[in-house]
Amino acid sequence: MLGFALLLVLGCVNGYIPPSISICNRDDLNLDKCVLAVVQKMRSNLVSGDYGNGTKLPSLDPAFVDRLVIDDGANLQATFRNLIVSGTKNFHVDKMRVNVESKTFNMLVTLDKVQLKGKYNMKMRLALLLIDGDGDSTLDINDVKLLLKIKYFFAENDDGKKTMRFHPIDVKIKFAGDAKFHMTNLLKGKPRLAQAANDAINESPELLLEKGRPAVEQFFSKLFTSIANGLMKEADEEEAFPR
Repeated sequence: MLGFALLLVLGCVNGYIPPSISICNRDDLNLDKCVLAVVQKMRSNLVSGDYGNGTKLPSLDPAFVDRLVIDDGANLQATFRNLIVSGTKNFHVDKMRVNVESKTFNMLVTLDKVQLKGKYNMKMRLALLLIDGDGDSTLDINDVKLLLKIKYFFAENDDGKKTMRFHPIDVKIKFAGDAKFHMTNLLKGKPRLAQAANDAINESPELLLEKGRPAVEQFFSKLFTSIANGLMKEADEEEAFPR
């Protein structure tokens, strides 16, 4: 979602940086506010993945996860497939820190409501209950915090031009609000107990969320890094950081 943080200080790039990206000067005394304004202006581009001039990158809302695996040994084995992630378009940036000298951005972002919907199979021991399920899965969750640490550099191409690149973006997620799972066929062959199994999971949804958090962070890291590099792949330092 927020590979857009890179939009920091984009200059007159005619043909190198998509036209949807506005300009911030690196010496702007209100640089953080300028970047935030750029982010707000680009919200529709981030959602659609279309940035103009033929630049098309992965969409943020909905976002698609082919496969997400949770492996916690004998107590939990789960695979979620064909997940559709919706609600990210309503993000808001709580904090933004830009440091041109160290080539870094730090951002704190909140997602008010997010839904993940897809297929699952899972074996999970929950107290005395042994869950063995395979079916449809929906997760509704409120107040998701994302801390992004973004670092960029300039790499020399074959033609000698140095263009902007991003290290894998570090993403840390905190599930700060309420969460509710609904899964069909949680107890194979025992449909009457399915609701009781869902209730048992939702008594402590953080148990499953925390086990899945590293996989979710990895997914968003790859997504944000892909967007960042896709937007800035042709920009050299003078184009990206005008004075």
